[in-house]
Formats: sequence, structure tokens, C-alpha cells
Amino acid sequence: MAAAAAPSVSPSPSPATAPAPKVVSPKAGDRKVVPVDAVEVELKLELEEKHVLAVDDSSVDRAVIAKILRSSKYRVTTVESATRALELLALGLLPDVNMIITDYWMPGMTGYELLKHVKESSELREIPVVIMSSENVPTRITRCLEEGAEDFLLKPVRPSDVSRLCSRIR
Repeated sequence: MAAAAAPSVSPSPSPATAPAPKVVSPKAGDRKVVPVDAVEVELKLELEEKHVLAVDDSSVDRAVIAKILRSSKYRVTTVESATRALELLALGLLPDVNMIITDYWMPGMTGYELLKHVKESSELREIPVVIMSSENVPTRITRCLEEGAEDFLLKPVRPSDVSRLCSRIR
């Protein structure tokens, strides 16, 4: 009886020599096929979205600014006081903040005082701070800008104000 021939096994290519998967653009009506690498890139982009800390004692104003920022694709954390903002930043609970937008006049600690604390901190000083106020007081605006505020916005904040800030968010 003849011996059975051993099956022929082709070695699989090693990961280093394997050809890259071909990505084909879908045609109209085709189902969208997304390679795993594209999904990973999209997830990384979502994780890299800019994070803004919005500080205002008015829940209505916090909601308005958060809505505008989120519609512009920013991740937003809102807090009700400058004191709370500093606590969260100092504890490292908000390590990835790219900008702080704060109301000027709040009980306890003003937005101006928050600005000064941020600019005096070696860990926080690089975070741009934008001050908002419903009061158009030129001396107040000048003082905030001289202390290092990135900008001073008059309330109500509009989407065009946010668009103007986009290039300044680090």
C-alpha cells in the first residue's frame, strides 16, 4: 500500500512581510466597510478633541456656553465657581484642559482672581483663560487682558465668539 502523501502546508506570511490590506472606496449603494485601522484613528481623534472648562455661577449661562462649545465639537466640563475650578485643576481631576472660559463676576472668587491664580501657577499658566461678562467695563476688560486673559467676551456668548477662539485653544 502506498504511503499517503502529507498534505502540503504553505507557510503563512509573517506580520512583517504580510501585504497591507487594500482599502477600496465604496461605490454608491455599497455598504460602508471600515478597516480596523481607520476605526482606531477615528477613536484617537475623538480622544484628542479639545477640552474646555466653563466656569459660571449661573446655571443658564453654563448651559448656553456648554451647548455652543459642544456644537463646535469641544468636550466641556462645567463648574459653578472659580473655587471649584481651582480645586479640580489642583487635584489633577481635569488634567487635559485646553482652555478655561470663566464669568468675571461670581460670588466667592471672581473670574479675574481665577485668571490670576492660573497665570501664577507653574502647572496651569499655559492654559488660555477667556473672561466673559455681561458688563462692558473698559477698565475691567483692559485689566484682565493685561493679566494674561486670552480674550474678553461680552455675554450673551455667540457661536461666532467660539469660532474666533478656536485657533487659540491649545
